[in-house]
Amino acid sequence: MSSLDQASLVKLYNHKLQNSVNDIDSHAIQILKRLKESGFQAYLVGGGVRDLLVNLKPKDFDIATNALPNEVKRKVSHSFIIGRRFKLVHAKRGEHIYEIATFRRAATNEELETTEQDDRKHVEENFFGNIEEDSFRRDFTINSLFYDPIDHKIVDHCKGLDDIHSRTLRMIGEPKERLIEDPVRILRAIRLSQKLNFTIEQNLRAEIVNLKQELLRTVLPRRREEWLKFFRLKNVEVALMELYDLNVFEMLIPQFHKLFSDDSQREDFLNLIGQFKYLGVNFSDPIELFCMILASYLSAKNPKGFNINNFLENEEFLLFCRDELGVFKAEVSIFFQAMLFLGPLTRKEIYLKKGERRQRSLVTNQSFFLALKLGLITTQLSHAELLFWMNEYERLTSAPI
Repeated sequence: MSSLDQASLVKLYNHKLQNSVNDIDSHAIQILKRLKESGFQAYLVGGGVRDLLVNLKPKDFDIATNALPNEVKRKVSHSFIIGRRFKLVHAKRGEHIYEIATFRRAATNEELETTEQDDRKHVEENFFGNIEEDSFRRDFTINSLFYDPIDHKIVDHCKGLDDIHSRTLRMIGEPKERLIEDPVRILRAIRLSQKLNFTIEQNLRAEIVNLKQELLRTVLPRRREEWLKFFRLKNVEVALMELYDLNVFEMLIPQFHKLFSDDSQREDFLNLIGQFKYLGVNFSDPIELFCMILASYLSAKNPKGFNINNFLENEEFLLFCRDELGVFKAEVSIFFQAMLFLGPLTRKEIYLKKGERRQRSLVTNQSFFLALKLGLITTQLSHAELLFWMNEYERLTSAPI
């Protein structure tokens, strides 16, 4: 791809963003307008800007400003401050929450020296700065872009537009230092490169390989969120192979590493995962997504079929769910309930002999729809049987009681 100077890149991408104005949330623009009318700087920042520039529809629009949290709260209606160490403002518009953050800066050596040891890794979150300082605190160059859709202004202090143009994922600062600072960035780098179809910059990729052991320092809740995001990727199969090839599974999900080390099991698992989009899986529902992942895992590990009763108290499987994937205990219970509910759905003849009241009770059970999807992914139900049960649900729920 041909190189352009900074001014040409700004002009090119400013034009692109102006043409994408219909994809920018109107509530976010109104919040920006309110802050700007009050004399503050205010920009869209991060993933929302990045996604617009690479022709993806953003899910969220985060806002950055030089207004302090209390000032934002006074100026923006229906907003409230959250966080103790890292104070943010959330503005509620309908069911949606807009995150508004004040520009941050790195802490000075003097400030670090006067901070308690336990709080040092959080100290810079407490110091407000300017837009340039805030830019260099972000993780990747493509996430450091600020855009003002009212005055049509792009701010790019980290050459993020260059990397958007060359489709390169590059760390801000030294990759080794930034990955040790927060090893979850290893997962984010792999996921973003797959989501955007970007190439991971050579030095960053080398440090990902060198520092994979650092992943063991990450906390399970953050890893859980990353796993969910991986399985929501369009090219999830390729992304999972990348995690395996870079030995991330070996570090964090040993059971997946074993599965992927077996060619046949890996092929079966990736094939099942690839079917999710055709089965109407609700990717925004963590419970349903994890249930489908667990069913696919058990199916791939047991190609001749499996009895879910054998896993209800299987310590290896339960530890895999809890400690490797981060599936909550309640979510595992829902998975087992839905899998057990599959039994009655495979015995249609018995169902047809029941009275209408008992039939209605079965199709309105809370496990019914999840069990249908699990039945398809485990091949315990055929598509013809799915159609039968959907017709039964329609017949019994539309009929007067």
